[in-house]
Amino acid sequence: MTKRTKTTDTEHSSEEYNVSSGSNANESQSFNLNNLIRSSPTESYDKSVCGSLLYSIPSNSSTEIFAYLRHSRFDAFHRSMDIHHKEIILMKNEHEQSVLQILTIHAHPYHWIRLLLMRECDPCHQDVDGYTAAHYAVERDDVEMLKALTVQFSSHIKPLPMEKVMAIHKRCLQALSRREKHGMTVFMLACQHESLRCLDYLHELNINDVHLTDNFGDTCLHYAVARRNEILIEKLLNQFNADVNAGEQARPSVLDIAKFNREQQRSFARAKDDTIEQILLASHAVSHCKIQRINAKRKRSADQSDSTAINSEILPADPSTMSMLDTARNCARIACTYESNRDFTNAREFYQRAMSHAPNDTLDWAEYSFHVATIHMIFGENQLALDLLKQALAVRQRYEKESEQIETLQRAIDSIDKTVDV
Repeated sequence: MTKRTKTTDTEHSSEEYNVSSGSNANESQSFNLNNLIRSSPTESYDKSVCGSLLYSIPSNSSTEIFAYLRHSRFDAFHRSMDIHHKEIILMKNEHEQSVLQILTIHAHPYHWIRLLLMRECDPCHQDVDGYTAAHYAVERDDVEMLKALTVQFSSHIKPLPMEKVMAIHKRCLQALSRREKHGMTVFMLACQHESLRCLDYLHELNINDVHLTDNFGDTCLHYAVARRNEILIEKLLNQFNADVNAGEQARPSVLDIAKFNREQQRSFARAKDDTIEQILLASHAVSHCKIQRINAKRKRSADQSDSTAINSEILPADPSTMSMLDTARNCARIACTYESNRDFTNAREFYQRAMSHAPNDTLDWAEYSFHVATIHMIFGENQLALDLLKQALAVRQRYEKESEQIETLQRAIDSIDKTVDV
């Protein structure tokens, strides 16, 4: 005979049974799998790998629930939701993330998202980073997940009265206006991550946060220009009517960012930046200041504050200087075209024009000097090249301690020094 002793598990609100072997096979076969089987007096059988395949008991333990979701054990999660849904929708993990956020992060099937919303899991809940579930969806441009989080339930769903349907939908849309820790709404985060499909869907919902600024004073257009994304820039300007000069006036404008990006590219890779700059200028973008890159040598020290490799220094822009630099850059673009066609005579002429318009203490001037020096070297005019290279190096060293450009200038000087008697 099989002897059964009944006990109660307070956490799982289910029944446990100790099972001992007996001689009666029929009684053994009549065992109900819905009861928790103990393989030993101290360890429940369902905790083993094989036992969990046979049956997973419903749980209201947050540790177990989040483990179910991490490992896609939806059978166990579903059983737990059937009994403990009121507790589960309020659970948070160590990052203050809800089960709705975890399902979104791991891109689990959309019907689970809908089920949790029906059970009134809060779509506005924010984790330690200030993210809602919708933030996580747009971060990877998962437009179908974003729809699952926002589309209104059908009025034909029997368990949901219409007033509840409307209340859930209102809450879902409110989540789109929540700001994460840097001050970005879902719309703004979509721009930051170039999530164009989600952006188009948000436009269908009449969501337009293009005028908002983050905690630093930057707008979505600042992100798009920083990303060098021409399509996104035009979408924000034309479809969402972005103000090209919006944002904190004491910070770099979108035009300043575009110019900085252009300076970081090699001369033959600036076509995209030139196009972006023209788009912004056509919308009457103005400059606020100049972004200056400063390279500092990393110190081997436990003090991390002294080991910053790259900082950005923002220098106020002199309007007259900026006008001269714009003229210089136009000349440099023409020179670059001649240079790419190996017309070095005209290329040198326009680079020299660019030098004449750029103040001789700017990085622009140093860049144009390097190009003129390179052409001098092609023509065998090494002494002229050497003089310009040394001047360009001196200018760069005022702003940069170490950089690729400084290394290039130094190598060129060293190569000429070997052949020129200075």
